Amino acid sequence: MKTMLFLVALLCSAALHAQTVQTFTLEELPTKPVNELLNRAMISGEQGTIGYFTYKKGAVVPTHQHPNEQYSLITKGSVKVTIGEREYIVKAGQGIIIPPNLPHSFVALEDDTIDIDFFAPPRADWIDGTDNYYKDN
Repeated sequence: MKTMLFLVALLCSAALHAQTVQTFTLEELPTKPVNELLNRAMISGEQGTIGYFTYKKGAVVPTHQHPNEQYSLITKGSVKVTIGEREYIVKAGQGIIIPPNLPHSFVALEDDTIDIDFFAPPRADWIDGTDNYYKDN
């Protein structure tokens, strides 16, 4: 029994060490210009995705939904987030957590707004390029 427990512990330890550690600098991540007012950079790991958005005033992330829980932290500027009939003003130093599958949109209220988002699980639509909710904006 002790041998069996030791082997299980050894296998679990090996699995943990097999994961890859990633380091990054937000400003150096590859950036995708979404439109003339909005840029997005991203990086994903096994369990989540970080999105780094830079907005000009009036930039819009149109109403969309996804199966990911979303944590948004505004580090500079401010945004208006619309979820259903409710509007939230989120300013620098504030954040909002959006549950999965809840339609929502963002509008930048100031130039040079920075929004750092975390999504769990990873944003498969960003990874495979099928996020098409920006196409009409």
